[in-house]
Amino acid sequence: MYSTEHKKVHYFYNGVFYTRKLNGFVDDVLFEKIYGGASLLKKIKKIAKNKNINFSSSMINENLSRSWLNSGWEKNHTLNICILNLKNLATKTQVIEKRVEIKKFHHDDIEDLLKLDHKIFDPYWRNSLSSFVETMKSCNNNYLFKIGANESPSGYAILGETRKFTYLQRIGVKKDSQGLGLGDMLLKAVINFSIDKKFINIKLNTQKDNNVALSLYKKNNFEVSPRKLVIMKTS
Repeated sequence: MYSTEHKKVHYFYNGVFYTRKLNGFVDDVLFEKIYGGASLLKKIKKIAKNKNINFSSSMINENLSRSWLNSGWEKNHTLNICILNLKNLATKTQVIEKRVEIKKFHHDDIEDLLKLDHKIFDPYWRNSLSSFVETMKSCNNNYLFKIGANESPSGYAILGETRKFTYLQRIGVKKDSQGLGLGDMLLKAVINFSIDKKFINIKLNTQKDNNVALSLYKKNNFEVSPRKLVIMKTS
C-alpha cells in the first residue's frame, strides 16, 4: 500500500498525503503531508508501528516540528539552508581548470545519472528514478553539470531555475575522487553559469553536520540562513 515506486496519494478523514518508496537502498517510505494536523500524524505513527514501516517525512521547516514531536515522531536529520546572492558578485570566480559539461537536464539523462548518483551518496540520500523526475518537475528549467571524463564522470550537479531564482538540487563527487578540488570546480561552474544567466540567487540545503560541504559553500560566498529544515521519522 505504501511502498510503490512512484508517488501515491492517500485520502484520510483527517488529512491527505503522498507516499512512495524512498529509494532502492533503504526500507523507508517517504511521507509528504499535503494537509492534516496532529491526528493525522498520530494515525501514521500508529500505522508505522502496526505494519512495521519506517516513514520519513519530506523536508519541513524546523519551527513546524513541534506538532510532529508531540505526535510521537522523531527528528531524523537537520538541514542548513545556504544562500548565495548573485547580485553581490561583480565578476565570475576563477577559471575552471577541468572540463565541466553543461547542458539542459532531460529525462534521457536519468538512467546514466542514477549510476553516478549511487557512487556518490550514502544509501539514505541516494536518488531513485521517481525522485529525479520530481526534481525536474519542481522547476521550470533544470541544468546538468558533469565533471570528469564523459564516459566516466567523477561528479555532477543539478541546478533548477524558476523566474531567475535557482536551487542547487544536487551536487556531489564520487568518494574515490574526493579531495582533488573537483567539488569546488563543479560549484564554481554552477556559479559562473548563474552569473551569465543573470540569475538572482542560488539556494541549497545541506546536512547540518556536513562540515566539509558547509566549508565549501562558505568558501564560495554562500551564507547560512538561521532558518533550518528537518526530516522527521516515525521510529
